[in-house]
Amino acid sequence: MQREEEYIKLLKVLLQIGEANKGLPAGGDDRILDAEGLAQKVIFHAASVLYLSRSTTIREIGASFFDSASINVLGRAALEAFLVFYYVFVAPRTDYEKDFRYFSWVLADLLMRQSYPAQSPQGKKILKGERVRIEELRTYLRNNPCFKDLTPRQQKGLLSRGNWRLQNWTDIALAAGLNDTQAKAFYRHLSSYAHAGSLSVLQLRQASTANDQRFLYASTIGLVMITMAYMAKAYCAVFPKSQTALQGDPNGALLVDQWVQIGATSLNEVSIDWEAIDV
Repeated sequence: MQREEEYIKLLKVLLQIGEANKGLPAGGDDRILDAEGLAQKVIFHAASVLYLSRSTTIREIGASFFDSASINVLGRAALEAFLVFYYVFVAPRTDYEKDFRYFSWVLADLLMRQSYPAQSPQGKKILKGERVRIEELRTYLRNNPCFKDLTPRQQKGLLSRGNWRLQNWTDIALAAGLNDTQAKAFYRHLSSYAHAGSLSVLQLRQASTANDQRFLYASTIGLVMITMAYMAKAYCAVFPKSQTALQGDPNGALLVDQWVQIGATSLNEVSIDWEAIDV
């Protein structure tokens, strides 16, 4: 990876601004911890992408290859972690909207976990306790002014099925500032890898050499770098201490700005040699 130095620097920037927030009081609920957790998720995915980009070798079975499939899946997961962070913690304009989006997001997974087949007494106890929390969240959401702006169908979808996003991933990505290609076409391409689409299988079958395998994730490396830069900007918008830490690293701040600009610029306007990232 020719731009590995820049990749590692962006990863260090994310770690640096996260550490700057260490010791911040969690507040009355877990939203600060959840915000930090989403940033951590981006860091972990990006670090794993870097590790995999250096090739996978399993001596016990005599295998050595570049795992383009996993890199593409992790790239999509990193992007979605940023998009959730932006949608829940950055985009809301009012305190009501901030609360509404956060608690809608929390409700969604609590509802999903109710369908888990818990067998142990402890597991059943947890689910029972979460049913109380679910009703508390439903009551709060019903009384939030943002709930009244939803259609009856949206209200039902939120409270009964946990449909917490009022926008699709593409619209969130565009609102966050990503260019049209990254937000639409490339995201759909990576989704094919996450959901075992036929095109992803065809590409893996045809990648017979190491160069072919690296080619399949060359653009994804660029997307992860964009994601790290956007996550750094968004995180600093939420946490002032992190913004101060970023400003204290002029080279890191400049690199973040550069990759944010790459992510925002239409590929029709500028020629970017994504393949050169990995060859």
